[in-house]
Amino acid sequence: MRRIIRDAFCGIAGLLFWVLPAAGQIQVGELSSNLSGVVSAGYSADYGNEIQSSHGVSVGGNATASGYYYSPNFVSFNLSPYYGQSRANSNFQSISDSSGVNFSSSIFNGSHFPGSISYAKAYNSEGQFAVPGLPNFTTHGNSDTFGINWSEFLPDWPSLTANFQMGNNQYSVYGENSNGRSNFHSFGLSSSYSIAGFNLAASYQTGASNALVPQVFQGSQTGTITTDNSGYGLNVSHKLPLQGQFSASFYRSNIDTDYLGYSYKGSFDTVVASAGVQPTDKLHMAMTGSYTDNLAGIIFQSLLQSGSNLLPANDLQSSHAWDLNGTASYSLAPNLQLQAQVDRRDQTYLGENFGATSFGAGVTYAHGLLGGSLNTGLSLIDSMVDNSSQNALGFSINTNYTRRIGQWFVGGSFNYAQNVSTLLITYTTSYYNYSGNVRRRFGSFNWSGAANFSRSGLTNLPGTNSSSQGYTTGFGWKQYINLNANYAKSNGIGLITGGGILPLNLSPIIPSDLITLYGGTSYGVGLGSTPLRKLTVSASYSKSSTNTVNAGIGSSNEFEGMNALLQYQFRKMYLTGGYAHLSQGFSASGLPPAKISSFFLGVTRWFNFF
Repeated sequence: MRRIIRDAFCGIAGLLFWVLPAAGQIQVGELSSNLSGVVSAGYSADYGNEIQSSHGVSVGGNATASGYYYSPNFVSFNLSPYYGQSRANSNFQSISDSSGVNFSSSIFNGSHFPGSISYAKAYNSEGQFAVPGLPNFTTHGNSDTFGINWSEFLPDWPSLTANFQMGNNQYSVYGENSNGRSNFHSFGLSSSYSIAGFNLAASYQTGASNALVPQVFQGSQTGTITTDNSGYGLNVSHKLPLQGQFSASFYRSNIDTDYLGYSYKGSFDTVVASAGVQPTDKLHMAMTGSYTDNLAGIIFQSLLQSGSNLLPANDLQSSHAWDLNGTASYSLAPNLQLQAQVDRRDQTYLGENFGATSFGAGVTYAHGLLGGSLNTGLSLIDSMVDNSSQNALGFSINTNYTRRIGQWFVGGSFNYAQNVSTLLITYTTSYYNYSGNVRRRFGSFNWSGAANFSRSGLTNLPGTNSSSQGYTTGFGWKQYINLNANYAKSNGIGLITGGGILPLNLSPIIPSDLITLYGGTSYGVGLGSTPLRKLTVSASYSKSSTNTVNAGIGSSNEFEGMNALLQYQFRKMYLTGGYAHLSQGFSASGLPPAKISSFFLGVTRWFNFF
């Protein structure tokens, strides 16, 4: 397929450089379509210690073909192939010459049986290996995804929607000699129906994923993560008097996973019921009750939803939990509201029974202050654990303020919490974050600056803290110059996944040899300018240093990236010049840093062929 894309671009490149624009749309019978895009040709070169150096005349570009058959609501489509695209010859976000195609189509849109199909294929494309709070490391590889969705919406009949998704990705990390890959597939059904004032819904999902994690930050051999999951659920809701609503749901989940040699297999049922009423415009009251026969499954599911294939410790497998919660809120004024809550929880885990009762109260307030706008909220929660003297007073506060002072615009926020409940009764978390921003215009000049700080972790449990801070500033002068700079610092604990390091805050239930410690700093600068009406120049530079420790083995990791792009327009053509550079290395790999550079000088033509 990549050869087909390449041959198609090479075959039409010469024609498209010289053809005059035709009509903006072509119609053949019942088919109506548009075709537009850009084609480039010029001299390019690639060199580095992880690629085969090359140079010579190259052709590349991208196109978009869109249209419909009969009418836009019958069958519509959008096809976007691209070939030989990189940051050196375009603004395409890839250090390498990426090629591929994206396709999407809607079928019977607006009818009782609408559907859609999507497909994407990418060769030699750039990806990311994430590090929390810092620039991501760069990967490259091939990927493809496919999806289909179909629905039935007949009047007076239950609706039905079916969807299927699948995809795979093979990649490697520059500067590391092992490869990674992942694949997944999923299938789901959902239905809803209303009868006699009751809203009914049902759903079913099943899927599986498999990932081979490269040995980037871990001290062990390259590992695998596999997950099979399925589940079905039912939901019912109905209106109540006093502007109220009642709802109840049941869901069963089945999970079978293996994370780097640690396995978890189980199923759990969850039942939730809630009711709320609003007797007056100022008063709202609600009550919610829930039960699960497997607390470990709930914890596991929450981690899955955050993007991690993670298992809780085996001694949590025999567990269950009850939770009954009541809340009430009353508006004393349009900008002043009071809240109250009571919560009762009973849990079994770690071979013991735990129970806790908590009472809370809070207030939110919004008003003008010193010529600005203030929004703030405060809440207090007193929790008492059964059969113990343990009593935790938790509280949280959040404040946002913005104001204009002459020509200055300033703003800030502050959030702080202590002893906030987690999913497990015996663990609480604390955090704070604050930020500020300022901007001003000086005639045709403008300046802005911002800073943010955050820290979080489990209360009274050393080694679970994560923190980050960041600073940005920007300066602009009309269209002639736009300059920005940034600095960031981050450290904490996380888990290695196929997409990088995932932040973690439930470490007591995670095997210690799976936890990765990370920390590092980064900085970068960027410049954009349009000194002449048809001339555009942009450049950026970034650098980061990261240290990681896993299973007692540490790694010092370096990243450096540089990109520059120049374009000058004449008629429907552009003179394009670009340069891209990447340097990336990991001491744990035992290899020298990967260094890759490319540049391009040529012409690019925009076209609207039909």
